[in-house]
Amino acid sequence: MKILQSLIMPKKGYKDIKEEVIIKRTRRSFNDWRKILDKFDVKKNGHKSAAMFLNRVYKVNPWWSQVIVIRYEYENKLRR
Repeated sequence: MKILQSLIMPKKGYKDIKEEVIIKRTRRSFNDWRKILDKFDVKKNGHKSAAMFLNRVYKVNPWWSQVIVIRYEYENKLRR
């Protein structure tokens, strides 16, 4: 898993994952995920629920669910 992370995850972090990689791995752009998570209300429902929601409803791999939610949280100042 660490090898996979090192290949995909830039040293700068979640926000720097290339859009084409997100689309390839999740079948949607980050902008699409942003809209979905806005409607889900991550601030109200929390990180764990948001990641589980993406995994269960949208069939996103658990690791990618975490990546998407963490990036969303950073961009919306829900995480430092």
